Amino acid sequence: MNKLIMPFFTRLYGLLFLAIFCSVLVTIFILDKWNERDEIADFVTDTLFVKHVLENQRKMTKTPADIFYLYIDNSLYPFDFIWLGSDNISLSCPHCTFIARYNNADVYQLKDEALLSIHSVEGSSDKLIIKDKQQEFSLQEYALPTSSFDIEVYAPFIVLIVIVVVIGVVLYLPIRKLQKEINHLNQMSYQFGKGDLAARVKPLSEPLTVLATSFNSMATALSNKMNESQIFAQAVPHELRTPLSRIQLASGILRKHSLTSEQLALIDNIDQYICDIDELCTQVIQFSKLNMQVKEDCNKTFNLNRFIAYRVEQLTLRSVISINTLCCKNITVYCNSTHLRLIIDNLLKNAAQHAKQQVDITVISTKGVLKITIEDDGKGISKHDHDTIFVPYARLDSSRTRKTGGLGMGLAIVKGAINQLGGEVSVARSSSGGAMFIIKLPIL
Repeated sequence: MNKLIMPFFTRLYGLLFLAIFCSVLVTIFILDKWNERDEIADFVTDTLFVKHVLENQRKMTKTPADIFYLYIDNSLYPFDFIWLGSDNISLSCPHCTFIARYNNADVYQLKDEALLSIHSVEGSSDKLIIKDKQQEFSLQEYALPTSSFDIEVYAPFIVLIVIVVVIGVVLYLPIRKLQKEINHLNQMSYQFGKGDLAARVKPLSEPLTVLATSFNSMATALSNKMNESQIFAQAVPHELRTPLSRIQLASGILRKHSLTSEQLALIDNIDQYICDIDELCTQVIQFSKLNMQVKEDCNKTFNLNRFIAYRVEQLTLRSVISINTLCCKNITVYCNSTHLRLIIDNLLKNAAQHAKQQVDITVISTKGVLKITIEDDGKGISKHDHDTIFVPYARLDSSRTRKTGGLGMGLAIVKGAINQLGGEVSVARSSSGGAMFIIKLPIL
């Protein structure tokens, strides 16, 4: 549905052009009508003046109106005079178009835009036609206008086009600049949201100056907080390993002495706790590095089929679990192998911990998108927990707790590594009822 809606600035440009065009068109129409009214008023005023002069002459000579106006010499006057008598103008002149009535005179327009007015003759019901002296005219025949180009006819349209273009250019330039600055602001917001903490907005013009300054201030504050958090998150695990090493050393010394079986069991538990904490520290450091969003060019080309097979061999999984790998073809990828290793290892460990007998890996590459599916035949994950499982230390139902050996960081690391590769991950239910993780990576 959104694809059918034009972008905001495209609609804005269209509405501006339509508003300018309609405004100029209405203005020209009003001015044209006003000029036409003035032209009619001037025409009728002039014809009334000439008629008044002729009527005075006719009265002085005491000539009947039909004879006086029938034989009048039109060449002596600025208008043509035609005796209408008692005839109807619509029957005698079908090409005449009524325009208006002004000062008791009916005004008509001919096809050549010449004007004529019909006047009453004092003392009778007969009518007199007074028309512009433009071309020969008779009540029975009317010559069609010539087809020669008249610049005055097209002048309003030329003026309309010029005005629309000028106003359009004047409005387009600042709006286009505003559009580019808004696009730049959106791009920086997107990059910052994707984890590029160094993204900053360049100085913008009004009215975006305050917004750009506020964004940069916010970005700087968040970047500083994030750096402090990352430094703290990496420093704490490193500092924890020093006392852990001392505890491990003390445990080894105690083990050399003669101890009862119960004491040895306690020392074994201490060693296991040390290993768990050390593993947790390793995962915390990995997760912190993934979230630091440090841009480094560590990409290389390798064969994905052999890569997955090697990772399966390196993992220590339960003997009852069988792992089936299905690749549509030999796939060569170019990406960060360390991030891909974290994704494959953690998802395979997670699937093997909760599977009953089988884990399936499917790899498909289409249109520059790498799709990796890892699914198990375990109890699965409820739908309302699909987003929670990627949160560090998240705890779900009893089937997926620390009792199964997990530390709560594996899927969070998977999510961080996938974000670093610019991909996405989703969770669904497999055909066997277990969990199915679908990873899509933009790897060529």
